[in-house]
Amino acid sequence: MTDETPLLDAWRRARDGRMRPMQIPGHKMRYTRDAAGWSSDLIGDTVRDDVSYQGGVDDNALSHDYLGRAEELWAHAVGADHCRFLLAGSSQGNISAVGVVADQGVPIAIDRTSHRSTQAALVISGAVPVWIYPRIHPEFHLPIGMSAESIRLVDVDVNGFFVTSPSYVGTMSDVAALADAAHERGQALIIDQAWGAHLDFLPGGGAIRQGADMCVTSVHKALTGYSQTAVVSLRGARGFVSRSTLDRWVDLTSTTSPSGTLLASIDGTRAAMERDGSARLALLIEAVAESRRRLSAVRGLIVLDDSNAGCRVDPMKITLILPGTGVDGVALGSWLFDAGHGPESADRDSIVFTVCVTDEPEWVAEFTTLLISALEEQRGEPRAMAPLPVWRVEPEVVVTPRQAFFSERRRVPLREAVGEVSAEQFCPYPPGVPLLAPGERVTQEAVDAILAAARIGRVAYCSDLTLSTIEIIDELRPLHG
Repeated sequence: MTDETPLLDAWRRARDGRMRPMQIPGHKMRYTRDAAGWSSDLIGDTVRDDVSYQGGVDDNALSHDYLGRAEELWAHAVGADHCRFLLAGSSQGNISAVGVVADQGVPIAIDRTSHRSTQAALVISGAVPVWIYPRIHPEFHLPIGMSAESIRLVDVDVNGFFVTSPSYVGTMSDVAALADAAHERGQALIIDQAWGAHLDFLPGGGAIRQGADMCVTSVHKALTGYSQTAVVSLRGARGFVSRSTLDRWVDLTSTTSPSGTLLASIDGTRAAMERDGSARLALLIEAVAESRRRLSAVRGLIVLDDSNAGCRVDPMKITLILPGTGVDGVALGSWLFDAGHGPESADRDSIVFTVCVTDEPEWVAEFTTLLISALEEQRGEPRAMAPLPVWRVEPEVVVTPRQAFFSERRRVPLREAVGEVSAEQFCPYPPGVPLLAPGERVTQEAVDAILAAARIGRVAYCSDLTLSTIEIIDELRPLHG
């Protein structure tokens, strides 16, 4: 543990140094000093603390390497050999991590409930997806973790394994068992731990300490990094992944004008978590446990936890199964958003809340009281739970995502596209898991699921946001062509 914050300290010196650079950024850091600059009434507040990394926090030659030292400190804190700070979220981390083990035309095994950024990684790398699937709870119809057997049963040679844990709803895989299974096959295990950055600072540690070769975490989700901040870490000493290859992929996907402010927030977050993060998390984990206990007393309500999920559940998540109460999760989520307490996600049958290190235990208790009141006010007739299609997609991959992305395409009505091959992606957001991806066969089930998802939220990343039409591949070529 160290209270050293080289990057944050350098950022503070630059912000307070009354610099007037004769180089970019265009706002020249004037608003760090006063509010009298041109257009300050419109833009001053939004860029007041924006200090560039190159030519601001560090010089143009990056001769002090404040960032490199901060990355070393993060790696040490989470048990990694090397890490890189990211400014395009865990999406950049997933693309980079997959790129380390992927190769054009070569299979890679990927959790099909993973974030849409894995599809981007497949487009860039040209790898062939071999989809693997988490277990699905027989009653709640939610993902409850990838089993080691899913890795052992992959019947083709792959370049590596990519699994998401925790899931969007907080369910977690046994990463140590997955790592053992992957390493038995001589392959790397990558974990998308975007939702679980806090796990690295709990006893037992996160995915890296449990045996993963690479791990991607969102510093801005459950911790205190600026929006967009994330980290990708690796344990290269095991020999399954290469530090230089990771660096090459991160550099490929990075901006050449990084924000020193955003980067410094990662450094400050690590220092705060090392200083007293474990004690802070312990208080909040108990507050979440108490919230779950109180909510479990609500008639008809199911609260997801270790005892009923069939796997470990993120101790900072509150996930509610609503059908027994008759409450519509979309309506409840909308009511909470209007009240200023928007949920992480909501569909008709479930609603998810994320508790973070900056929440106070007292607030968790207060929110629980509010939530119980809202549940009782909106109570209706109990109903059966309907499976959410996004967790049950098992696609037919006709061509690789890369082939589909660069294919000649034509537009047809969505309802008439059954049997064709999609050239684009239809992704409910949240949770950001595609219902239909480039290169996959359009089925009636997929069309129905897309239209149903649009009735409760946003379907993103498709070319026609009305969902009336779809771009399909005009001329099919062989999968590995």
